[in-house]
Amino acid sequence: MFATKHGTKQFLSAKKISLVQRYVHDYLQLEVCGEKLKFPYVWLRDNCQCEQCFHKSAKSRILDWSKFDVNIKPKDVIKDENSVNISWADGHTSQYKVNWLKFRSFTPESQKRYNETIYKPSKITWNNKNFTDIFSKHDYNEILNSDQALYDWLHKLSVYGVALIQNTPDSETAGDAIVEKVGFQKRTHYGVKFVVQNVPNTSNVAYLSSNLQMHTDLPYYEYCPGVNSLHCLVQTQGKGGDNLLSDAHYVAQYMKEHHPDQFKLLSETEVEWCDIGTEHGNEFFKLYRSPVICLDSKGEIIRINFSIPQRGSHFPGPIELVKPWYEAHSLFFELNQRFAANFKTKAGEILIFDNIRLLHGRNAYEDNSNNVRKLIGAYIDWDEVYSRLRCLTVKLKKVDGV
Repeated sequence: MFATKHGTKQFLSAKKISLVQRYVHDYLQLEVCGEKLKFPYVWLRDNCQCEQCFHKSAKSRILDWSKFDVNIKPKDVIKDENSVNISWADGHTSQYKVNWLKFRSFTPESQKRYNETIYKPSKITWNNKNFTDIFSKHDYNEILNSDQALYDWLHKLSVYGVALIQNTPDSETAGDAIVEKVGFQKRTHYGVKFVVQNVPNTSNVAYLSSNLQMHTDLPYYEYCPGVNSLHCLVQTQGKGGDNLLSDAHYVAQYMKEHHPDQFKLLSETEVEWCDIGTEHGNEFFKLYRSPVICLDSKGEIIRINFSIPQRGSHFPGPIELVKPWYEAHSLFFELNQRFAANFKTKAGEILIFDNIRLLHGRNAYEDNSNNVRKLIGAYIDWDEVYSRLRCLTVKLKKVDGV
C-alpha cells in the first residue's frame, strides 16, 4: 500500500476510531457519588480481589493467566452503596469496593490526582532568582522523631530537588540515621559512604580543593544514584568552598523554548560517560551511553547526565554531529552557570539534592593546619525515597482506596 504522509495520518486516525468503536461496549458504566465512571471488563476481571485471584498479605495478583479470557463479559452486575458485585460468564464472582474503584478511575482528573498524590509529586523548577524561596530547611531531630517532619522533608525534596537538614550531630555516622528513615544507602565503587576532602593523587576530581565544575555524580552508571547527601562536618573558614546548584530541568525547558535545535541535539544524541580507576583496591572501568537530557515517552525530562571530567573521549554518533553537539553542550553549561544558586553550607548541615536533576559544583578553597574542610557523602535511590513518601502519604493523609 502506498500513501502520502497526509493520507497515512488519515488512515491511522480512521483505524484508531474503528478500534474505539469496536470496544465501546467492553466497559462497565457506574455512577459513584454523582460521577459517571467507566471500567473495562478485562481490567475488572484482571483486578478481581477475591482470594483465588489476589493474595491479600502479599498484595499481589495470583490469577492463572493461562486461563484468562481478554474478551470476558459479565453475566450479572449488582451495585449497592459500598460495593459492586459482578458474576462473570465463566462462573467466577468478583466484588469491588466502590472507594477502591473510584480511586482507580480512568477519568483524567482522577488519574492526575493519583499521579500527584501516590505516584510522584509534580516537580516545580527554579533558578537563582527564587532559590531562597524554595530552599527549605529541616531539623535533624524532628525528621528522626516525627513522621510529619519526615514527610515534609521528602515532599519538598521531590518537588524542588533540594533541601537542607540542620542541627546534625558532629559525627561521621550522623547521616546514617537520616538515610535509614528513608530506606538504605546505595553502594558504588566509591563505597557505601565517601569522604569529600582534599586528597593528593586522587582517583576522583571531587577530592581536590581546586574549582569543581558543576556536574551530576556518576553519569556512567546505568542505574545512577538518584539522591546525593553531603553532610558538612568541617567547612573552610576562609574564602571559597561555596556550593553551586542549578536546576537543570529549568535550564532544559529554557533551551527547549529558546534554543530548540540545541535541545533536540542534547536530548537525542547519545554520549559515552566513563570512569576508570582503582578505589579501595577495586579496579573499575565504567561506561554508559545516554544523552545529556533524557526524556520519557511523553517528552518529559526524567534524567540529566552532565560531567565534563567523566564524559568519555569516544563519541558514538556520526562525525557531522560532533561540532553542533559541542555547541549545544557549551550552551547548556553556560545557562546552568547563569541560573545557578550560590551558597555555603555550615558544619552540622546536610545538603540533600536530586542527583539526576540538579547540577552541583564547588568553588576552590584552601585548607590550613587548623581547618581542613570535610564532608561525608552518601547516595540514596529515588525508588527508596518515593516508596517512603508513599507510605507516609497513605498513613498521614489517610488515603482511602489504596
